[in-house]
Amino acid sequence: MPRFPVYLALVVFATQAWAQTGRQQSISAEDAQQFEDSLKRNPNDGEARGALLTYYFGAQKLDRAAVIEARRRHILWFIENAPGDDLAGSPAASIDASGQPLADPEGYQLASAAWHTRVARKETSARELANAASFFKLSDREFSIDLLERALKLEPANPQIAGFLGVSYAMAILGVTALNDSGYPMSTDQRLAESPLAKKARQTLETSQNVYALVRAGYTLSYQGSILREMGKLSFDAAPLAEQTLVRALNLDPGNDGIAEMLSQHRQMHQTTPTK
Repeated sequence: MPRFPVYLALVVFATQAWAQTGRQQSISAEDAQQFEDSLKRNPNDGEARGALLTYYFGAQKLDRAAVIEARRRHILWFIENAPGDDLAGSPAASIDASGQPLADPEGYQLASAAWHTRVARKETSARELANAASFFKLSDREFSIDLLERALKLEPANPQIAGFLGVSYAMAILGVTALNDSGYPMSTDQRLAESPLAKKARQTLETSQNVYALVRAGYTLSYQGSILREMGKLSFDAAPLAEQTLVRALNLDPGNDGIAEMLSQHRQMHQTTPTK
């Protein structure tokens, strides 16, 4: 693992997961209509669909039913035609079956089926698996983690996939049930935190040899766990596990100043003493 500067380590691990990134593109309503018209002539224009999907994701004043239909249409196109595109794994390409203003149970079922079909193929790439994992990260946590573990086997040296997997382990342990638009946890369920999946995630972190996964998991448990605890939405203290996970990462990569500083920051935030 490279010896990146301390400030860079903190910035990298404080940002949202790689699989949640996507195009940042702002267009007007007139532009959106032009793009929709152009797709009638060229339905495979990925750039136009990407701009539209981002536009509808941020649309607050448009007709709700129209937005839901448009998002469903463009998300399904990305899953079926460009599943490895950055946008296919971003929040803009997510569909909630319930609980959100743009919830679309029918669209969720269609997108879920499309992703299941895609990832069942032998030639599915690591990036496609990671994008599918992003779609299922809350609705089917176990499947999402399985997809990331498959992706990491295809690209064992990929730090982004490993980091995404580490975050997913941490989210399972915390029992996260909802994320905001930036990908940060907003609520938890104690039953999920005590589930077999959470226990498996803990056990995996105890034996993992992947430094990137351990660092991302440790950071998430420390920082996000602390926020959830302060909000009264976490019934247990995740700091000891965060300490254990970060110590393991540093033991696997001794001398890494970035990890050492992150561990120091964790201890300062939680006022803990070094473990022996």
